[in-house]
Amino acid sequence: MNGAAGGQGPSGGAVTGVAPSSDTQRRAAVPTPARMTARQRRLQLIQPADVTKGFAAAVAEAWRQHRLEVIAVALLAIAGLIFPEPMWLVGFLLWLVGSALVLSSKLWTVGEKWLTVPGLVVLVIAGIAVAEALGGKRQDAAAYGDEALTAAATLFKIAMLLAAVYLGWRMQRGHRPPQTPSWARRRRR
Repeated sequence: MNGAAGGQGPSGGAVTGVAPSSDTQRRAAVPTPARMTARQRRLQLIQPADVTKGFAAAVAEAWRQHRLEVIAVALLAIAGLIFPEPMWLVGFLLWLVGSALVLSSKLWTVGEKWLTVPGLVVLVIAGIAVAEALGGKRQDAAAYGDEALTAAATLFKIAMLLAAVYLGWRMQRGHRPPQTPSWARRRRR
């Protein structure tokens, strides 16, 4: 039997036939979905558990479709997190293996591979040059070398994490269709 029939209201309580007071209506002034802004609707729908669940579902789906690429991104991220402290050799080896997996992947384009593997090294070298130029004068060559190593370690860590984030984002976007060369495109008149 339906709750509204048989003397019960929609919430299962008794129907009194008396409208709620205006004070009760003011206290329960919850915006209706029609009056809510888009941000309010998103905040109402998204909870922290939903975000975690959605991220886990996305990773599981990526694992089913692109195992090699997920391993490469994970290795680059782990290498970025542990390099140079506490185990720089392990971090460097993880970066080498992750880079080899990136280069052997068929999902990412050649440009993306060049951007994340050799581009990472170029970024670190350019960053060291800028850090040395902005660092001021040193007493001897050892001070320059010490600052260069410190800057290189920090820049390498940041670059590895950025490469992992970029490749993970590109993996979620999927494979790009090849672009038609400009001479083969149809002209519009």
